[in-house]
Amino acid sequence: MAFELLNFSLRRLIKTSLIYSRRYNAQRFLNTVSVKSTNTQNATSQPAILVESKISSLTSDADKEALIKNIALLQKPRTISYFTGSPFYNDLIIQLDELMEKYKDHPKITRDKKDAKTTLWKLKHTLEIELDITLKSSEYRKITDRLNALDLLIPQTAPKVRQFLKLFQRDPNAPSAIHDVIKEQKDKTIDNDDNTDQNENITVNGTKKNKLTLDQYGRSFATGKRKNASAQVSLIKGDGKVLINGKTLANYFLALKDREAVLYPFEVTSCIGDYNVWVIVKGGGPTGQADAIAHGIAKCLMIHNPELKSILRRANLVARDPRRVERKKPGRAKARKRYTW
Repeated sequence: MAFELLNFSLRRLIKTSLIYSRRYNAQRFLNTVSVKSTNTQNATSQPAILVESKISSLTSDADKEALIKNIALLQKPRTISYFTGSPFYNDLIIQLDELMEKYKDHPKITRDKKDAKTTLWKLKHTLEIELDITLKSSEYRKITDRLNALDLLIPQTAPKVRQFLKLFQRDPNAPSAIHDVIKEQKDKTIDNDDNTDQNENITVNGTKKNKLTLDQYGRSFATGKRKNASAQVSLIKGDGKVLINGKTLANYFLALKDREAVLYPFEVTSCIGDYNVWVIVKGGGPTGQADAIAHGIAKCLMIHNPELKSILRRANLVARDPRRVERKKPGRAKARKRYTW
């Protein structure tokens, strides 16, 4: 009982001390603010007195006019965005925010997300040319989000906003140059599945690449990667032999999990024993090399049978695994582990 009373009294004492300390700090803060405000008022009146005395000391009218012009050039900028890195962008955001705040209580149009026809705004590169600024993707997204919010206003209630939004609207009948380039690239793309010539070229995003096909001996070639390991894989119909850097699978990978990782694409597609594999692998450790070989085998299987792509994609074997070991940080034992003391 005595211990509980002592504990209660200590907590009460600490609480009262905190209250008095907060009141003292608040009063001290108000005193410093009042002193600074009086100092700034005196400081602002001093430059005007100095300028007037400087002008009165000059004798010729030409010197007085030159001094007045120099003082006019040193006036404060019109907006606070002048001191930011991108003043035109910040001014536009401030203007859009002021419009949203002004018309926040006005009636708005309710649109169904499925059937709604969204307004097409000018693209990022078009705004950059018209406003003579450089926009990031995030900045362009902020602008369009505010424009979409203002576009929900009923035109009869906010005609000035509607006229302002027309400055940012894009003409749907006049596509941009980027759309024209994308359309040309799609038209030039060649996708002839009947041709099996290895030297056949296709156009992908404007660059020519060799179409992945079987050679004259029925072999497929692909490169698999994982971490720092890179594997050049060759696949052909056979009886299930696997040679890695001139060694068999059991002699090259001693761990069972690594051997299972290499054969995992065949297990998923039910093709164990149907193909022979030759691999040249470099870099990385056993785990990285095993995953790189599996990635290359999956790409070779898709060349032999494109219908296996969906199965291999569900098994996460089509795309390269981008994960890497996280780097050690300074002041820590490892990437995230901290020292005890």
